[in-house]
Amino acid sequence: LKSQIGVSARLNRICCRMKFYVGILITVSCIWIKLLVAEQTYVVTNELFEHYDGLTKTLFYADNMKIIGRQRNINGTMRFLEDMSDEQFMLSVEMFSAQHGDDRLKPLPSVPRIRICEGLKTYFRKVVQPSFVHGENTDFPYIPEEGLCPLPKGEYYFKNLILNTDPWPTQVPRGILKTKMTFFKNGVNVGAWSLQMKLEDRE
Repeated sequence: LKSQIGVSARLNRICCRMKFYVGILITVSCIWIKLLVAEQTYVVTNELFEHYDGLTKTLFYADNMKIIGRQRNINGTMRFLEDMSDEQFMLSVEMFSAQHGDDRLKPLPSVPRIRICEGLKTYFRKVVQPSFVHGENTDFPYIPEEGLCPLPKGEYYFKNLILNTDPWPTQVPRGILKTKMTFFKNGVNVGAWSLQMKLEDRE
C-alpha cells in the first residue's frame, strides 16, 4: 500500500511538472504568434523613384526604375558598371521627411558615408533585402549575414517589388518620407537613387 501511495505521489508530481511545462510552451507559442502576425502601425505607398547621375562620371544607373500600377510597385533595373569593393567605393544614405501637403523636406538622422560592403551588410541587408524574393521579384545579389564583397558589376532587375516594412522602426514620421542612397568612388559621387514614399496610419 505504501509503495502504491509513493508511486501515485510521483505520478502526481510528474503530471504537475508536465502541466507547468505545457503551460510555458503554450504561453511562448502565443507570444511568438502575436509577434509574427503583428503589423506596423502605418502603411507605405511608393510615390516616386529617381536616378541621379554622378558628379563627373556615372558608374551606377537606375534611370529606368519606375513606380507603376495600382499597388505602386517598384519595377525596372539597376546597373553597376564596375565591381564595387571597400578599397575604392563608399555609400551614404540620406533621409528626409515632410508633413502631408508640405513640400519642404527636412533632413532626418541618416547613415554617414561608409565603405560600400559594410553599408550593404549593416543597412541594405536589414532594411531593403527583406523585401526581396530572389528569383521572383529580383536577381540582385543576396547579401549574407557575413556580407558580400565586392558587389559584382551587372544589371539587376526588380519586378513588382513591394516593400516589406516589418524590420522598419515602429516610430516613423507620418507624411512624406524620402530616402536617397549615393555611391562614391575615391570620394567622388558616381551615381545615386532615391525613393519617395507616403506614410499613413493604418486604419
